[in-house]
Amino acid sequence: MVRPPSSWIARAMDAGVRWQLGRMPLRLPPPGSWTPADPTRFWAESSLHDPALITVGPPRRRDGVEVRTLTGPSRGPGSDPGSHRLVATVHLRPGRPDQPFVLAIHGLLAAWPQYEEWQCRRLVARGAHAGRIDLPLHLRRRPPGARSGVGYISADLRWTREVVRQSVEDCAAVLAWARSEVSPRLGVMGTSLGGLIACLLAAHLELSSMVATAPFCDPAGTFLDHLPPRIRGTLALSGGGGGAWGTDRAAARAAVRSALAPLVPRAFCPPRTPGERIAIVRPTLDTIVGDRAMVELAEAWGAALWSYPHGHASVVNARGLGRRIRDWLLAPGGELGPGGGTAGR
Repeated sequence: MVRPPSSWIARAMDAGVRWQLGRMPLRLPPPGSWTPADPTRFWAESSLHDPALITVGPPRRRDGVEVRTLTGPSRGPGSDPGSHRLVATVHLRPGRPDQPFVLAIHGLLAAWPQYEEWQCRRLVARGAHAGRIDLPLHLRRRPPGARSGVGYISADLRWTREVVRQSVEDCAAVLAWARSEVSPRLGVMGTSLGGLIACLLAAHLELSSMVATAPFCDPAGTFLDHLPPRIRGTLALSGGGGGAWGTDRAAARAAVRSALAPLVPRAFCPPRTPGERIAIVRPTLDTIVGDRAMVELAEAWGAALWSYPHGHASVVNARGLGRRIRDWLLAPGGELGPGGGTAGR
């Protein structure tokens, strides 16, 4: 039996993701929900620099590691209880403020944080502190009976930018707690949607290190160029039309770009986190968000760009990538870890 080329596997896995995305319920956006937003004002109105207070749950000890649940208030557009309460799990090594704290952020529709838990355990095995957070409408924060992540991304662009801001604020609250109680060295890693959140954190906060894997870093481009056919049809975007957002494709692109401008990391240049501390993992076969925006972001920020011949879904399994990410995140003072700073494997 002939083994299929890795590109076939990558595209097949991405096709599976597109099928899942295409199954999401979608409603036409209400009139005016795509009004423009000023990026500077949008983030000035956030609680990034006045983060929510964190409540720390009782410890559970495992092999010398202290595991705790963090909770706190959260502000967002949702009405369910999970939309107003952040939840995170941290793995700590008490008495080691010299070691960094790394926050892992999952992707859209994550049904179980398997990859983030795997990375946390390996980071802790190397002496670091680590944690993962549940984004709004996901995992422990999903509405009763709902599928994890459904409703996070909406054709209502005002909703989408507000729930993304909420996600960044929630992560910032956990990082502020960690800086005060755990370690002054903070690292962030995120995948797909989590990669966008990681990039926005790096844009507005100074981190010791950050890695974004296949980040959703050009939402307007993804919405207009990479949506599954069923969603494109629902939004009347097939055949060059502008659907709900404009009379034609050019008008729709302008409307979506202006509405989602605060969510484009490249607009914040230079970022608060120095570019030499940032790595962007680029799957060159990505058919979910496309890889061009990743290249443009790395160039604009002066960040390291690691290119892998994988798709959006398969890149996390790229040989050696997990260790390379951990090396980068744990390098002292944001310096390059082993294998860091160059494209390829």
